[in-house]
Amino acid sequence: MQALLKRNAVCFAVLLVLLLSAYYFGRHYDLSKSQNQAEQQVQQLSHYLKAELTRFASIPHFISDNQLLSQFIENSDLSNNAINSYLVDIQQASGASDAYVLDTNGDVIASSNWLLDYSYVGSNFAFRPYFYQALAGQPLAYFALGQRSQERGIYFSEPIYNGNQVIGVVVLKINVSKFENDRQLLNTSQTSDFYLMLDDGVIAMSNQPSWRLNTFQELSDTVLQKLIKSRRYLDHKPSNVSTTIINVQSINLLDIKQNTTTKQYVFADAKIGQLNGKISVLVDVTSVSLEQIPRLIWLSLFYVLALIISYSLMARFAGYKKLLFSRHSLEQEVIERTQALEKAQLALIQTAKLATIGQLSAGINHEINQPLSAMNTYLVSAKRLIAKGDINAAQENIVIVQGLIDRVHQIVGQLKHFSKPAQTQLRSISLAQLLKNAMLIASAQLKQNQVKVKPIQINDEVCVWVDGIKFEQVLVNVITNASQAMDKQSVKELSFELELFDDRVKLSILDTGPGIEQHALNSIFEPFYSTKSSNGLGLGLSISKQIIQSFDGCLTAHNRPNGGAQFIITLASDKGAL
Repeated sequence: MQALLKRNAVCFAVLLVLLLSAYYFGRHYDLSKSQNQAEQQVQQLSHYLKAELTRFASIPHFISDNQLLSQFIENSDLSNNAINSYLVDIQQASGASDAYVLDTNGDVIASSNWLLDYSYVGSNFAFRPYFYQALAGQPLAYFALGQRSQERGIYFSEPIYNGNQVIGVVVLKINVSKFENDRQLLNTSQTSDFYLMLDDGVIAMSNQPSWRLNTFQELSDTVLQKLIKSRRYLDHKPSNVSTTIINVQSINLLDIKQNTTTKQYVFADAKIGQLNGKISVLVDVTSVSLEQIPRLIWLSLFYVLALIISYSLMARFAGYKKLLFSRHSLEQEVIERTQALEKAQLALIQTAKLATIGQLSAGINHEINQPLSAMNTYLVSAKRLIAKGDINAAQENIVIVQGLIDRVHQIVGQLKHFSKPAQTQLRSISLAQLLKNAMLIASAQLKQNQVKVKPIQINDEVCVWVDGIKFEQVLVNVITNASQAMDKQSVKELSFELELFDDRVKLSILDTGPGIEQHALNSIFEPFYSTKSSNGLGLGLSISKQIIQSFDGCLTAHNRPNGGAQFIITLASDKGAL
């Protein structure tokens, strides 16, 4: 019972750790995602505002170049209807709210709203910075409350010159509501808010009406009096919207309290140089903590499900323990009996090999008869040379006999290759030398069968990657087989062909014999398969193929179109071509 309680306590503790970790990392992920969203949106919003402000700022400069406007300012007796109509066209084409012209005293002498009830004509705006700075030759973009309309606007001013003298100022006003209402162009989502804060801390623009012309920071009485004195906001006194910045998981959050509710935002800022302010985008993350609940519920369900599956598997494992023990005992017994059967099978294979070697020993004369005949010939010649006193020539014959004896040992080595695999010593050897050695052993057989050998010229630089002794065994075997196959043919010719390609060497041995019977083409390389009625044991070609394969080469046989057989040996020219 205590063990069960302890196990349940551990499971609950693990679940608690998982839930806390999921809550922590899930909340951080959502906050980071909202932070990225705010940064992307503030960049889009700032680019849009800057482009629009730049566009509107160029319009007053365009108006100030109008010569009719300069003539009208200098000659007050001229009718202002043409100028007013011109300003109406500019206002409608640009999308601005108003366009008007002031003289050097700050009086409006022409305006696009001249026919409306709230016409600016006759009004004096000399107190506005956009007027007296433009009069001083400095164009300005300036935010302020309209004296007549009481609407928030951005004023773009440009001096009007006559030569080098400023004779007036042209002003273009844009209602801020144009930007606030155009959310599609601003490309901000419905879950985000934005505001434009000027350098004096007052919010000039926002999609939240309660934030407009208010501040997110407490203003001192001195600052408030200065704002009122500037008449930028006329008689409006900015209120403070309660805000607090906190840092959660390395992300700054802005808490904004309005009435009885508090919302939490992640935010990103960008500077708007034309208005000496900054634009901010706020993404609402008030419910980010509650949004973790579905994740935690799903995690709990998966955890409980995993526990149920684990307990079920453990119960089954406990039930199968005894069966597994019994199974292990039976498997051990099966392994022992299998090993005994394998040993018996290996013994049978070895017995079969020894029996085959015994049969091969009885017919080994077939393989070494020619070297022995050659040795006999050279020994008889050596005796005659000794009798004549030609000791040097006799010594040369004895050296040749010694070489033939070595070759006989090499031929007998085929039996060892078949009975027990030997370690192959591969190296790059001249093909011409190997073929010369093989022809020396097979020469007696070729002479006996009266075979004509068509010579082949092989460059000494052509090498093959082989074990020299074993490869000579293959050549001797194929050459003597070809010689014996041509025994009853009228034309007996043995020839060789050499091809070099892609670091490979292809040597073809061709005869003019009867060829290979069609049914035997797929069987001649199998052990114990022989086309010879009495002397053949069928091991020569099988062993030859094994030797060539150990060199990573290939030995194949085909019938020639004009009669005879063709044995093809393909080998690598060096180790790097394997």
